[in-house]
Amino acid sequence: MAARARGHPADGTLGTVQDVESGGGLKQDAGEGSGTAASPAERMVHHASRMAVVTLGSRLTGYLRDKALSYVLGAGVMYDAFITATRIPSTFRMLLGEGALHAAFIPSLARLRASGADAREARELVRGVLAALLLILSVVVALGILASPLLVGAFAPGFSGTPGKMELAVLLNRLVFPYLILVSLAALCQGVLNSHDRFVLPAAAPILYNLTIVGVVWWLVRGSGDPVPWLAGGVLLGGAFQFLVQAGAVRRLGYSLRPAWRLVRSPGVRRVLLLMLPGIPMLGINQLNQLVSNLFASTAGDGGVVYTFAAYRVTELVFGAVVVQLTTVLLPTLSRHLAEDTGLAGETLGETISLVSFVTLPTAVTLALIGTPIVGLLFGGGRFDARDVTLTGATLTAYAFGIVGTGHAKVMANAFFAHRDTRTPMFGSMVLLGAFTAGCALLVGPLGTPGIGLANTIAMLGYAAFLTVLYVQRHGFGGPGQRWLALGRQAAGSVGLAGVLVALGPWLGDVRTTSLVGAGKMAVVLAAGGTAYLVLVHLLGGRELGILRAALGRRSGNGGGGTA
Repeated sequence: MAARARGHPADGTLGTVQDVESGGGLKQDAGEGSGTAASPAERMVHHASRMAVVTLGSRLTGYLRDKALSYVLGAGVMYDAFITATRIPSTFRMLLGEGALHAAFIPSLARLRASGADAREARELVRGVLAALLLILSVVVALGILASPLLVGAFAPGFSGTPGKMELAVLLNRLVFPYLILVSLAALCQGVLNSHDRFVLPAAAPILYNLTIVGVVWWLVRGSGDPVPWLAGGVLLGGAFQFLVQAGAVRRLGYSLRPAWRLVRSPGVRRVLLLMLPGIPMLGINQLNQLVSNLFASTAGDGGVVYTFAAYRVTELVFGAVVVQLTTVLLPTLSRHLAEDTGLAGETLGETISLVSFVTLPTAVTLALIGTPIVGLLFGGGRFDARDVTLTGATLTAYAFGIVGTGHAKVMANAFFAHRDTRTPMFGSMVLLGAFTAGCALLVGPLGTPGIGLANTIAMLGYAAFLTVLYVQRHGFGGPGQRWLALGRQAAGSVGLAGVLVALGPWLGDVRTTSLVGAGKMAVVLAAGGTAYLVLVHLLGGRELGILRAALGRRSGNGGGGTA
């Protein structure tokens, strides 16, 4: 095993925002100081663990944002309209900013740096991509504002059944559409920081957005007769904070954020844009699925959009806190291993797959079996009443196992991107979108909003299988037999988890609102089920806990310096 991979931390301590901004702390291998070389998976976990505290803060504040909105607005006309209005520019954000841009830009910048190219080339690539992005975004935002009636009508046709609801959603959509520019600029900054192995600050940036929305909703919307301008203003202000907090760190790395219009046609920028094109539909597939779900949910009556949104947000609490961090680290790490030909690429990918399923499989079992009390604990109360909790819980149960397919598909998609192959996943994404849409059309009528969750689960599991088969045929990855054994151990552990949840589930029957008593009950049940899962996996020979302990041990064994 190679002794060193470029760009890993020397001290192994938890990175802080100050560490990222000063450009320090990510220079040596995580295994130094412990006497042994870290495996690729341990280094992946090590980098991901550096983001743990800020990511936890991001997910917590994201939950507080959703809780404030549901408590103040309830599952009704205003919240349905707000969700739809913000989903449309957020979809373009994933298509153009955080999705395809990252898939094309991060590997290009990482390879440019790994090749030892002049730093000026990297700076010019950033300025050229920035200029191209601003041109594209300006056109998209202008067209989006003009076409808001068509966009809202296409993705929420059911709103026309409630007087004034369609017009409200159109107004909100027009007001928040410029958010796309702000958040896409933040995404470009994140790409630069990630390519330099700076992961902490980008993970922390959404905290500012979430807290802005919480403050606006709780102190301004709650007592307002007209919440529309306050809601829109909160979105735009939060987007500005996301960009500005990362812009300073990018400049301290030596990059300018002045767009270089003359470089838009340069070969490097053109390569990035050409790589983005086929990745746009694939990387935005999750957001496109959400728009399709919005379309069908809008036909389920007032509150249907809120039920599907809240159920999906619960799955994101875990997915965003763990899976996204591992896959964020995977893309530049795997790109570097392929560029340096260290032979670690297959091992890195294989062990990342095992780590992701180690988290997503028990999470899916938990959400499927006790989804309703989880929804009650998280969102119940205020204008979000018991009926809303029950309908959202049923929808969450149907969504549950989609998290397994989504997590695995994200890993495999990033593996293709590391090979600078954005075309292969594109074809599968088109089939996925078609399958999801057909599933919704068949299932929403008889099942209501749970039909959307079930259609999503079937489509995402199929898409994950599609990407895996093609990748293995073309590139292979380390130890496929070991991956199947790991999955078997995790499945056995999940059976034990399910037994505990079935036995203790009735105890949670009265958890329908946010309360300390309900939180205590939920903590006991989750602790018992989680312990059963971890013990069974460990007794069957699972390595995941060992990888986590090794990564955390390197952090504590290297002195603990560098934290604030």
